[in-house]
Amino acid sequence: MAEKVVIGNAELWHGDCREVALMVRNLKHGHIDAVITDPPYGIGFEYASYEDSRDNLRELLAFVVPWGMSYAKRSVYLCGVTQTHMYPEPDWMACVTWDTTGSYGKCGYTQWMPVVFYGQDVPGFGNVEGAVTKSDVYRVSGGAGVGFARREVIAHPCPKPVNVMNWAVARFSLTDEIVCDPFMGSGTTGVACAQLGRRFVGIELDRGYFDIACERISRAQAQGQLLPPEELRQPVQEGLL
Repeated sequence: MAEKVVIGNAELWHGDCREVALMVRNLKHGHIDAVITDPPYGIGFEYASYEDSRDNLRELLAFVVPWGMSYAKRSVYLCGVTQTHMYPEPDWMACVTWDTTGSYGKCGYTQWMPVVFYGQDVPGFGNVEGAVTKSDVYRVSGGAGVGFARREVIAHPCPKPVNVMNWAVARFSLTDEIVCDPFMGSGTTGVACAQLGRRFVGIELDRGYFDIACERISRAQAQGQLLPPEELRQPVQEGLL
């Protein structure tokens, strides 16, 4: 059984994305506008319910990338430098860059993160709804914006900072579109969607991370809708086909 929790206009699923994604495809909304996600990196992070190996990442990507290409208007994957070759040939590559020193790679300090893109970009020229420049580069200034030491704040081995996911959601989706994150983790993409007026579908395998995501998204939805978090959360049990 997969558990579905509805929080405002967010639909959160506890289960394996390879199973739940097939159910999501048949839900009443009928489509996903954008897949925006930060998949595992295959570099040995200590996830609670998943072995972060190269082989497991290949298996996940072999399912989720074709699924996103066939089901969504556009798909955006934030990944590491050494993972880009594991993805099918993209339609474009974007990147996030920063001016701080967080990790050391093969050619010195690593100060960028690839963003793999599939599909058709959001319509328009110059900016997206007047909110963000229509660029394929997001430049972060200062260490706080990159957020390398975040485990003390959120109990997850690799949570993305909200500002990065805010950029990804604002740049690659439109207001009231449906954004899906099949690797929801601690729920940062869902928080960004709540702040930016997007509908959200999130999928997470681990029970603990799922509960963290529910709490964070509930609070973000409550702030946006001026309702107590407990009035937004509606647990529903769904069976996998």
